[in-house]
Amino acid sequence: MSGLQMDYRRFQSQAQLACYTNERDAIREYDATTPITTNLMGTFKDLDYFEWAKEMDVVSWDNYPGMDTPPSFTAMCHDLMRGIGGNKPFMLMEQTPNQQNWFPFCKVKQPGEVRKLSWQAVAHGADTVRFFQMKQSLGGCERFHGAVIAHDGTEESRVFKETAALGEELDRIGRWIMGSRIESRVAIMFDWQSYWSLEGCVGPTTGFNYPNEVHRFYRALWRRNVPVDMIASTTPLARLSQYDLAIAPALITVLPGVAETLEAYVADGGTFITGYMAGIHDEHDLVVPGGYPGKLRRLMGVWVEEIDALAPGETIEVHGGTVDAKGEIVASIIHREGAERLATYGGDEFYAGHSALTVNAYGKGKAYFVGTPLDETGMSAFMAPIIKELDLKSLDTPEDVSLSVRYGDGGTRYAFLINNSAADKRLCLSELNGGTELLTGTVINDLIELKPYGVDVIALR
Repeated sequence: MSGLQMDYRRFQSQAQLACYTNERDAIREYDATTPITTNLMGTFKDLDYFEWAKEMDVVSWDNYPGMDTPPSFTAMCHDLMRGIGGNKPFMLMEQTPNQQNWFPFCKVKQPGEVRKLSWQAVAHGADTVRFFQMKQSLGGCERFHGAVIAHDGTEESRVFKETAALGEELDRIGRWIMGSRIESRVAIMFDWQSYWSLEGCVGPTTGFNYPNEVHRFYRALWRRNVPVDMIASTTPLARLSQYDLAIAPALITVLPGVAETLEAYVADGGTFITGYMAGIHDEHDLVVPGGYPGKLRRLMGVWVEEIDALAPGETIEVHGGTVDAKGEIVASIIHREGAERLATYGGDEFYAGHSALTVNAYGKGKAYFVGTPLDETGMSAFMAPIIKELDLKSLDTPEDVSLSVRYGDGGTRYAFLINNSAADKRLCLSELNGGTELLTGTVINDLIELKPYGVDVIALR
């Protein structure tokens, strides 16, 4: 991508934002108090939502996960929408109570699935749950898009009854939860400039999807139920310093002041993680001369001499310490400049034995460099000792079971235990013992049983 193409990306986002602000200001001439928003779309590429959120009274978004979208990716999108609004509660403006209509084939939602998706939004900071559409249209391209009232026009359908039951639950306990907050000691940077630049590069590979690279790191934390805030790369030092761990996946574009802020953050005791493709470009989408990772080179303590592109389906072995994994898409050929080696490349490439994972002591803190996109097992193994060292208080739950916590006034915590699968789950978490499940009034005492797509909302005092 040339600098002109990056400029056009910025212009496109800013021009559409100007349209929104013009419409907002016109409304404000006649209504000075009603909150104004527009529905955003998660990781939508074309608009820099951190800039948009500054102009919105409340952030709202449309959640339409695909049939194969991992629940961790949906959770990440909720956290992103909360993050762009400064971690204030957001609105789930749209979701479908049944089928979506734009896939090649459209599965119906399973019993309990929409309820689970709704409570997942609340668990990650939503104070509002809404649907599109109320009544199924008779014509147009969305005639088969799900609705609370389907073409049958009755209240006897499964979908209507499930939606009504969900509404009763939200009405009954929602007032206690509204306004409560998420507390996190981990931040992940989602950077639209890097999004545009990484996916616009002609080389070294066309294999990158920026949101998937953010999710690669996010998933390892979600799986251990470690809460995450999503922040801009330009977050000021005073706020960044509130986090014990900051992660910048594929931060190819380093905007002015970001490298200096990160150096100060780590020097004062913070832990920072970045890696492959990081630091290559400046704000004009031009390569920073002097070797990769550019302005991050001193902080990371490495020089990436070359970037090898791996063919689709090709992997490279990574071994060392607790990590026994495979990398994909690219492999950074790393020279250490003060950093300590944590793992090396295996296989028969000429750079076998070179560092694949490193850590650099910088002031009071540490900076980790991940040389290749690790598979799920490898990323989990890499993150595990960092989570332990920082005492991030991870909690183990069965596969597909997630736990999120919102903090209310007066010391009450609301724990959302969600079964993201179609199978029964059983677990024991001593941390939840003595809490009251608000939907049933049951006091938790060791064993918890979750039905398929089951949800427990547990008040802890």
